[in-house]
Amino acid sequence: MERTLVEGVNISERFAEFYRSFKDQFGEYKYRKRIARMALEGSTSLMIDFEDLLTFDPELAGRLVEEPKLVLRAASDAIKEVMKVENADYASSVEEFFARIRNVPESLRIPIRGIRAVHLNRLIAVEGIVTKISPVKQQLVEAVFRCRECGEEVRIPQRGRGLEKPLQCPRCASEGRKKHEFDLVLERSKFIDWQKFVLQERPEELPPGQLPRSIEVIATHDLVDVVRPGDRAVVTGVLSVVMERARKDQPPIFQTYLEANSIEVSSKEALDVEITPEDEKKIRELARRPDIRELLVNSIAPSIYGYKEVKKAITALLFGGVPKVHPDGVRVRGDIHVLLIGDPGTAKSQLLRYVASIAPRGVYTSGKGSTAAGLTAAVVREKSTGDFFLEAGALVLADGGVACLHPESEVWTLDEGPVEISELFDPRRAFKALSRGVPVEISVCNNRVLGTMGGVLKEALATLIRRKWWEGKMLRVELEDGSRLVVTPDHLLLDAERGRWVEAISLRVGDRVAAARLGSSPGERVIGTRIMAIEELSYRGYVYDLYVPGLHNFVAGGIVAHNCIDEFDKMDPKDRVSIHEAMEQQSYHPDTRLLLASGRRVRIGEFVEELFRKYPERVIVGKDCLILPVRDLGIEVFTTDFKRVFTVPIDRVSKHVAPSFFVRLTFSNGRSITVTPEHPVYVRRGGRVVVVRADEVRVGDVCPAPKVLPLSQEVFRDELREAAEGARVENGRVVVHVDRRERAEEVQEALLTVGLSSTIREGSSYEVVIE
Repeated sequence: MERTLVEGVNISERFAEFYRSFKDQFGEYKYRKRIARMALEGSTSLMIDFEDLLTFDPELAGRLVEEPKLVLRAASDAIKEVMKVENADYASSVEEFFARIRNVPESLRIPIRGIRAVHLNRLIAVEGIVTKISPVKQQLVEAVFRCRECGEEVRIPQRGRGLEKPLQCPRCASEGRKKHEFDLVLERSKFIDWQKFVLQERPEELPPGQLPRSIEVIATHDLVDVVRPGDRAVVTGVLSVVMERARKDQPPIFQTYLEANSIEVSSKEALDVEITPEDEKKIRELARRPDIRELLVNSIAPSIYGYKEVKKAITALLFGGVPKVHPDGVRVRGDIHVLLIGDPGTAKSQLLRYVASIAPRGVYTSGKGSTAAGLTAAVVREKSTGDFFLEAGALVLADGGVACLHPESEVWTLDEGPVEISELFDPRRAFKALSRGVPVEISVCNNRVLGTMGGVLKEALATLIRRKWWEGKMLRVELEDGSRLVVTPDHLLLDAERGRWVEAISLRVGDRVAAARLGSSPGERVIGTRIMAIEELSYRGYVYDLYVPGLHNFVAGGIVAHNCIDEFDKMDPKDRVSIHEAMEQQSYHPDTRLLLASGRRVRIGEFVEELFRKYPERVIVGKDCLILPVRDLGIEVFTTDFKRVFTVPIDRVSKHVAPSFFVRLTFSNGRSITVTPEHPVYVRRGGRVVVVRADEVRVGDVCPAPKVLPLSQEVFRDELREAAEGARVENGRVVVHVDRRERAEEVQEALLTVGLSSTIREGSSYEVVIE
């Protein structure tokens, strides 16, 4: 390992000290906890916030910027050293860990247009839109060659663009043989995942009249397939160069590219336009003018004379309309489209170019100038390398549906087999909301379903189900194996021949779609099955759709269908707040004690108030409630899919007006919780886990509880020592006596880290009875 000293201290050792010693604002060992969780999650990458390193060791942070490859290698080695203490078995099973840097300061965020030679071999961050992406390939990083004469194997690291071969065989050279021929042994060589994508300037950052610039990004290991065409991403990495092919009479010119260290997918939404107080004052002054409409129309391409009606239409296009919902539930979209038709040379293109230059997310395209991707997306070949890329088209980059299933469509669940989707919807737990201005009902669910990724069936968890009213045409799609599915015309199905999602209305008899055989299990491959019939139906009633985080698809009626509530992720903030308001009614009493994934215990009321005091600028005002987004703070709690216990980040906290009464649930293990009446509770009924309201839980219901907590025993060292020292055997059971209920609960949680269940009994003191 390459070793360089920082004031006499090894870089790797300094990082190990940083991982072991750094505490966050809550006094928690931030990176020790993250490294411990890596073993539980099977992860090989540790996310490091640059600001933390800068606070802990400014010189080391500066060295990271100046010599990123050397320092990142040392930081990765340090992860393995700390992992040996946290989980020696996992450390020995993983060949290499990776230190990933994120949240770098603005001084290191370089615009694509601003990249220069001074940034070479330095750590920088670049933000843009992904426009092209290659398939995942395998890069040879260590080649094994076998000598044809003696069979000796020679390992050669591969660092350049071509295949580096050994010059001679050590054994043959020592024996005086001059002939050295080798065969590449692929099965003993080392490969890593490799992918290339293109990051392009965001439209809102383009100078007027300029074409967008781009930079190639190389992603390896677990960074492949993190982004898709059209995604907005921040890539932190090392700026490197590779020599371009040139004639002998040309100077040596090198092309820059970014070796990705971390990738953060922000969103597909354009950044909010920042309005200063001066801007607001001017806007209000203009709004009071009686001729404001004429003023706006005249400001559109003022150098182009006339076209008042056209400019008036373009002004309406830029402002957009107001979506309307009729009493029968039919929605009229507020989007405005303009079609210009005229003779050549009448300034049509100039008007459109002007609109694209001032729109927050405008992309100008034409039949002559658009790429092969056109308006959507396409697979294109890069001329210089011959590689194929998936390129995003204009509509993907400028991106805005009711795609749903008939209530009798059967969703393939892993617990109950085929179940009609309408049966998964619980109206008692549903709340009303607006999705893009359309009234919908959303209910929380917890169903294990089948989905697909890379042509292989995967297990996934459906967490939300949506119901909405539909009047109009639906399509019944029937396959040659008898599978059938009734969907709205714009619902997306997976075209097995082209490998992409297409609207059901575009499919024809004879086309093949991705499907699964009855009784299929995770790990099996999906099959391409021919469509035998497509029938139009008139329908008036409710239609449904699931939300499946991660895969965003599920098997219904034997056919792979896209979940179209991934629009929930992209929902208008106002719409999402209305959903949050409804969900926030399902809350805990402020005295409820909560165990965080770090091992810290808090009263939920005090915990929420502390966060509200620290981040007042984040508060969202809802109806009779206050909502605080906290996902980026990295505060995690325990959750379960009923197979294992794992951690997830807290997305938001809230506080609101308390109901007239609460419900206290007391469990057989001595614990209790106090919640609002509508709070969801998991209980086992009829041989399966279902969700009921807290005020509908019956005495005798069995609720799932963890058998073990994935926390380091070091976190509960004092409680475990107290349990060991105070344990007594009474009536054949091990009993620990404590003086306070809170202490009894702490001992009970500590015992779960070693896999011991217990019950709390209350008498003159508190007893923790180990089962």
